Parts: sequence; structure tokens; C-alpha cells
Amino acid sequence: MRRRRWRWLLGGVLVLLVTGCFAPQGPMFGDGSAVPEEAARVRMPVRPGPDGGWVVNSTEAGLLGQGRALVRLPGPGRRGWRLSLPAEFAVTSPQPGTAHSAVVRGHRVVLVGGREGRRGPSAIAGLDPEQGRLAWRHELAPGSRVFLYEGGFARVLVADCRPGSCRLSGLDAWSGRRAWTRTERGPVRVLDGCRDDALAVERPSGDHRCGPYLVTPDRVATLDPENGRPSWLTGLRLPRGGIDRITQNGGHLTMATAPARGSCRVTVVAARISKDDGDEERDWQRTFVWDQPQAPREPRSGCRWDRTLPLFAGYAMALPDAEGALVVPLYIGTLSHSRRLAPGEYLVGDGTMNPVIRAAGRPDRRLDRSDPPVRPAGLSPAARSVTAGFWQDGRRLVLLDHEDRPLWEGASDCRAFAGEGKGPGTVVTWCDGADLVTLRPVRAD
Repeated sequence: MRRRRWRWLLGGVLVLLVTGCFAPQGPMFGDGSAVPEEAARVRMPVRPGPDGGWVVNSTEAGLLGQGRALVRLPGPGRRGWRLSLPAEFAVTSPQPGTAHSAVVRGHRVVLVGGREGRRGPSAIAGLDPEQGRLAWRHELAPGSRVFLYEGGFARVLVADCRPGSCRLSGLDAWSGRRAWTRTERGPVRVLDGCRDDALAVERPSGDHRCGPYLVTPDRVATLDPENGRPSWLTGLRLPRGGIDRITQNGGHLTMATAPARGSCRVTVVAARISKDDGDEERDWQRTFVWDQPQAPREPRSGCRWDRTLPLFAGYAMALPDAEGALVVPLYIGTLSHSRRLAPGEYLVGDGTMNPVIRAAGRPDRRLDRSDPPVRPAGLSPAARSVTAGFWQDGRRLVLLDHEDRPLWEGASDCRAFAGEGKGPGTVVTWCDGADLVTLRPVRAD
């Protein structure tokens, strides 16, 4: 009897698993047949910036912000509001942590202020997303830098570094309360391993271990967000010249020096953080002449170098060697799996995970030749993927089926963006004249 009962229980579990895995899914953009249906239409609450986007655009929190206007869009269980920001906290810089920028992680928003004639950020302020007001404000010392931890701790790090020391303060992002303060002596700097000093513009997908790093000429440390204590990484061989860029991906840390003035030589070092796989090849160092064909010459060094251009595209990292960019698989991270591009070629992303090889005067092509074409026929090289099946090419917004035939077309006056809807599928928001419109996927009649 007991065996029969267990047999029935096991059968029930299997039925649930099978029906859960193989039950019909709802319509989704990119499935080849779903078409858009208007889910919401509101008057444009805040106009986008010159590039067609917003400095603050958090689909998770429903926030849009540009200039002195910050709004929360109404939604299920979410009250909308509009906040006129003080001139000091106007959001105009797309580079988080700089003056007149915003640092956003989910529902946590910290505004970084700036004042005319002031070097660097002037103050920081925390947003109360429920009440639509600035909940707290802290004045900053000249030259300070601001970071927000990526992980579970709602901590803001303020670094005031001067010759011979760095004063570090950890603040609670919700209340503004100072949780800890410590001073590190010596030639210390703090680098942002998530964006500003990273090798990528956006945080690597699925990797929540990026954050600020404490860097000296011969050591690198992570900082505990709870108490600010540094954890110095052992066994690292740092190159001469000082670390200028740093990023952690998977189990290894990648660091790069700045191009040397005149020679443009740099050194890139990759070091394993986890030492349990016995693969010594993951520790490597390479010195080469830095040359980014798509960048203008930087006045100080005389090199074609732009720190805002990402070295990551999809699943690959491209080291811009003058002899030809060296493409290293991102998560393998070993030189034996690398591939060299022709001189003048570089990698770009188009919104998908498939890196694209680009060079002046040549058509774009996929890094992996087995991948589908770079973009559907009829779209220009400037076209970008908004989400699966949806492309924006200038003002043209188009949803394509699996044969690249248009299922829907529109003209957007801003950069369309994707977000999570109420159902299983992604929604797309675009600008229809003076209106902000959200589209959801539905089955075609």
C-alpha cells in the first residue's frame, strides 16, 4: 500500500514537471508570429536627451529622467509621480558617478550633483522612489568619486583620494546614514570595476561580483561593503605603470595599464581569482601597442585611445593591438583560444550576444561565421536590436518574423527600449510623437 502511494506521488510530480516544461508558452516577441498590441499610452512625461535616450531609464523601477525632470511611470501597484530636481542634481551625464549623473541599481537611485567651477561631483542625494522626493543629501570633498555596490548591500562608497591616502566612506543608500569610514595610507587609488574604470560599459550579464577595487602599485583589493575592510588578492603580478582599467568576469580578473605617452604600449594581465581548477594558463600577461581604429587620438598620449569604448562584445574581449585586435573568449580567458583580426578591424555589439567585426569601408560580418547574418536585409549598419525580432534603424522601428518579413512597423522619436511586462514576454516602449507607448506581444488573428 505504501509503495502504491509513493508511486502515485511520483507520478503526480512527473506530470507537473512535464506539463510545466512542455505547456504552451504565451506569445513573445521574436517567436516569429506574435504581433504588438498597445498596452499603455501616456503623454511624454520627460523628453529624451540629444542621443534619443534618457540618463535615467530603469524599467524595473519605472523611472525616466533627463535634465531637471525625474518621473516614475504609473503601473500595477506603482504610483506615478514627477519630481523637479534642483539644478545641482540635473541629470545630463550618461557616465554614472560623474557630476550630474545617476547611479541606479534596481530601485536604488543615488543622484550625483555638480556645480559650476567645481572639480568633480559636489554632493550626492538619495531618492525615495515611493514618495518621489530626495530623502537625503551629503556634501562631497573636491575630487571625490562615487560608487554603488552591485551586490545585496545597499551601500554607496565615497572615495576622497589625495597624494598619500584615500579616505573611504560607506553610506546606506536608503537612509544616507554613514555605516563606516576608514583611511588607507600610501599611494592608493579606487577603481570602479563595474563601469567607469571597467573594460566594459555595462556590468557583465549575470555576474554580480563587480565593484570598487583598491589599487596600489603592487597590490589589488576588494572592499567589504559591510565594514570597508580591504581583502588583498594574493599572487597577482601587477605590471609596471599602474593599473588603469579593471574588470572581474567569472573566475578571473583582467587589468590593463594606460597607453604610454609616445609609444602607446600597454600591458594587459589576466589572473585567476579561483585557484581550484589547476589551469595555470588562465594567468597570462601581454604587452602590445594600443590602437583603437574607431577612436580619435587622445591629446596627452598621442594614441588612438578612448576609455569609454568597451573592449567586450557579446562573449568576447578584443585587445586593440596595432598588429590586429586579439579576440579572447570572455569566460575561458586564455590566449591559446584567441583569434587575431586584421589591422583596422574591431568588435562592436548590436544588442545581441553575437559580436560583430567592423572596419572602415568594409561590410560588417559576424565574428562566428556560423551565426546568422549581422542584421536583416534592408537595415543599415546603424540598426540596433531592441529585443528578439525588434530592430530600430534611425526612427524606423520594425518587428520581423523568422523570414525577416515585417510583422509591424512604426517610427520612434526616441531610442526604443525593452522591459518586463505582466506576462511572460518582454514589452517594448517607444515614442510616438508626443506619446510614450508600450507594446506587448499577442497572437496574430
